[in-house]
Amino acid sequence: MTPQVPVPRPSYSQARESLVKAIPSKIICLFACGGRDCRYEGPACWSTSQQAIKGVFSSWVTDDIIALARPSTYLIKRYCIIEQFKQFNIKSIINMQLPGEHAHCGPPLDPGSGFTYSPQIFMDSQIYFYNFGMSDFGVSSLEGMLDAVKVLAFSVQEGKVAVHCHAGLGRTGVLIACYLVYTCRISASEAVHYVRIKRPRSIQTRSQINLVFDFARLVAPQLAQYPCLNMRHGSSFSLRQYLLRQALLLHGDEARTLKHTPKILHVLCSMLIALTQGAPSPPEVQRELEKRLKILTLKKAVKVTLLKRNLPALKERRGSCRAYSCESWDEPFGFLERKRDVLLNKRSYSESDLSKITIIEDFMFSRYSPKSGGHHKLSNGEIGPLKDQRIPTESQKIPHTPMADQCNETEKCSPNPPSAPHPHNETVNKKTKCTTKKPQAYLKYSSNIELRLEYHTSVQSSLSRAVAEAMAQQRLPLDTVLKKAAVLQDELNLNECGWATLVMETDPDVLSTLLWIWLEKLKDPVLNKDDIERLTSTWPAQNPLISLQKYQRHTICCLLDCVGHVVVHCPQFEHAILQRLIRALTRRPPEEIERNNILLRVLRATMREQYLHNHYPNTTTPSTKC
Repeated sequence: MTPQVPVPRPSYSQARESLVKAIPSKIICLFACGGRDCRYEGPACWSTSQQAIKGVFSSWVTDDIIALARPSTYLIKRYCIIEQFKQFNIKSIINMQLPGEHAHCGPPLDPGSGFTYSPQIFMDSQIYFYNFGMSDFGVSSLEGMLDAVKVLAFSVQEGKVAVHCHAGLGRTGVLIACYLVYTCRISASEAVHYVRIKRPRSIQTRSQINLVFDFARLVAPQLAQYPCLNMRHGSSFSLRQYLLRQALLLHGDEARTLKHTPKILHVLCSMLIALTQGAPSPPEVQRELEKRLKILTLKKAVKVTLLKRNLPALKERRGSCRAYSCESWDEPFGFLERKRDVLLNKRSYSESDLSKITIIEDFMFSRYSPKSGGHHKLSNGEIGPLKDQRIPTESQKIPHTPMADQCNETEKCSPNPPSAPHPHNETVNKKTKCTTKKPQAYLKYSSNIELRLEYHTSVQSSLSRAVAEAMAQQRLPLDTVLKKAAVLQDELNLNECGWATLVMETDPDVLSTLLWIWLEKLKDPVLNKDDIERLTSTWPAQNPLISLQKYQRHTICCLLDCVGHVVVHCPQFEHAILQRLIRALTRRPPEEIERNNILLRVLRATMREQYLHNHYPNTTTPSTKC
């Protein structure tokens, strides 16, 4: 656990901030910066340790982000900065300046761009250039900062990133601090202090510090995936509100793909489809596990850095008690382990205590046992990546074969052990029931390949049936399932690695429960009375989904795609699953749904048309594109 860090204070006094805003920029360049001899325009005033990029005042703030003073055309050529970028695998550069600023510092500005260099120099070398201008000693809007943070997060996925303003301190530090809040869910105070440790004198003014805190307050309410009254920002939300919040956080391909579809439904449906088909883990699994590893590595670096600087005495005692070590708080199930330790150390237990210990142990076992998707804990506490892994891995194992089982039965039923000589009498030629089955087993499976295929088919059939039964369940799930679902909801709401925790779940009952709970906890049903009327009145003349809003249409298409993949393996559950889906979408009682089956027929027809189009695109033409 990171100790409470103090609220950061500005580097400048209030009088100095007011003076800087009042003085013309030319005077600031001459007296504050040094004019043509500005110390930030070259390496003369900086030691080698202050030049992570030789020739420029620069520092690595994280393993992937470097803060630097603005480079110039002269420095780029003189110190081969492009070549240095390539050596460090820096693929992007983000400029926080406004064109034309600090025109009297260092060399003349490039007339085409208004900066000390032409962005084309970097782009010609396949280094991406982005500009998010902020006034010197000032701030941008929260929306502008959020856009810059999402671009920074996307760029980090492609390679390392260089960020600069004039000196690489104020505006640069603000962007990196907001990125840490966005990525690691650390507090604004922790982010500011960490950046200042790595890059001294960063984030200088009161307005810059306030922007980091405002950014943290903007992001916090958007992180909740399930309504939770115990959370400060856990109030219920509608489908439209969730998508607006989701749009603030997602970036890149994920933002484009899930523009009108809730991520939580997309992930759950993808996992249920993979379970049904026995297919390799969906791309979301590998992506979230890789993201988790990067987040934990970065967050650990932040916590350790803060501990070293602020509490050296506590740092020395870290190893004495694992429950309070920095590493244990970074692990995704650290809170479960601490809860279990507290319960086990009690002198006596109540019934609720015993149930908590049981569910925690079951939850941990299901995460890391071989039966939970093949994940294994490595020595450093991380989860090994999944590569071409099938869900769950029992389908890849070959237990006792039918031949072996029948051989065992033969030995049990045989009147004499195999090593004993048979008596020479008339019963020698008689065969028991068990021994007559033995040659049939060998005739049935002529090779190990056939045996494996037969076993895989039977296991896959049972998995498909388990998913179908879970989705068709009309009654309240078991308490153990509800408890596991509650734990995963808390992980998604509170833990920066909650998505990685979710994609490790392989129990179809838990996944189905999470799916239905999310739909039923929305502030308003996905389909209200008017929506149902429009759907049923236009069918079958035209595709009824056209009458819905785009976000409703995409959400329902995502759910119907999942149902279609399930019922193609278990068609006997089609009616029950569609009934359960309608109940979650409309919040209508089961009796009313049973009486009015027009909506069920509409969704069934849409589901079948969508499935045929997705798998046989040349034979069908959907009337609605989701």
